Amino acid sequence: MPLQVEQITRRLRGAWWWSRTVAGPWLGDRRRAVSHVALLTVAVGAIGAGVVGVERRTGSPGDLAYLTPPDPSSDESLRLRTDTATGAEGQTPETSAVADSTPVAYRTHEVQPGDTLYGIAEQYGVDAQYLLWNNPELTINPDLLIIGARVLVPGVNGIVYDVRLGDTINAIAATYDIDPGDVVSFAPNELASADFIIEGSVLVLPGGVPPPPPVLPEPLDPPALGPVPAGIGSTTGSAFTSVSFIWPLNGTLWGGFGPRWGSFHRGIDVGANAGTAVAAAASGQVVLSTYSDNGYGSYVIVQHADGSQTLYAHLLERYVVLGQNVGQGEVIGAVGCSGWCNGNHLHFEVIIGGGVVNPLAYLP
Repeated sequence: MPLQVEQITRRLRGAWWWSRTVAGPWLGDRRRAVSHVALLTVAVGAIGAGVVGVERRTGSPGDLAYLTPPDPSSDESLRLRTDTATGAEGQTPETSAVADSTPVAYRTHEVQPGDTLYGIAEQYGVDAQYLLWNNPELTINPDLLIIGARVLVPGVNGIVYDVRLGDTINAIAATYDIDPGDVVSFAPNELASADFIIEGSVLVLPGGVPPPPPVLPEPLDPPALGPVPAGIGSTTGSAFTSVSFIWPLNGTLWGGFGPRWGSFHRGIDVGANAGTAVAAAASGQVVLSTYSDNGYGSYVIVQHADGSQTLYAHLLERYVVLGQNVGQGEVIGAVGCSGWCNGNHLHFEVIIGGGVVNPLAYLP
């Protein structure tokens, strides 16, 4: 027994000497690194638990805690706000947004591969004709939709209308052949009465139909498609308006007024380089200067002394504001390709009595 005690004592002394002379200095040099590794291990574990979204559950008080993933069926915050369609066996189910029953004034649809005019109309429950009426540039070719372009879709069969300076509900309703009460009662318009509308705001006219263009005589010698006359500064008269118009820019006549692809092109298209100055065709007051999703993009409307209006669309820049007075030939914007367009050009309209007329009948 004394021998065993002596051996144990000797071993203890050796261990104490080793810890003092070898282990102690080694741990001292590496204490910081060891602590950092330990902290990093704990942090990684915590982050991993957070990413996975685990929670700690226990059974009886004496059981050890264990980790389990959350149950999406019982955790409302984790549920996808979509309806899931059952796919074919072996295929991933498709998801589609839950239909929102809340009425909307209008929405925009981004054209996807395979989209068609009638397909988009069916998707949103509106008539294809209303897509054409609300997207004037679709009349260039409704069957040629540009992928990524945005189509203005009314919430109901109706006209999306940008309110102009001096407009009244009664006048708008009369122009589009509807009851003023239908405009006021359409909840998304948020109108308390027919007596208060704001210039520059947007209204939906349920059941509205654009007025047909007046039957007017064509020019005796309508210019063929090609270079537009250098007309800025020269004027011409008309039996239907007391205002003399000039060409708003020099360029190339791309497209004329009238029936096109089963619909109706409301103005003329004049091609020019981006940034080319656009002038007011006659003096008047700016009754609208805005950007819209209705195909026009950035556009301006000027009202003239006799009540006629001219519209300038697809602008790169607008240099005038609502209510501003402009002189004939004054620069009001720059040619661009905003909204629905293929290439830089100006879409130009002449509006008389609320309806569009052929600009070529009024230009020199």
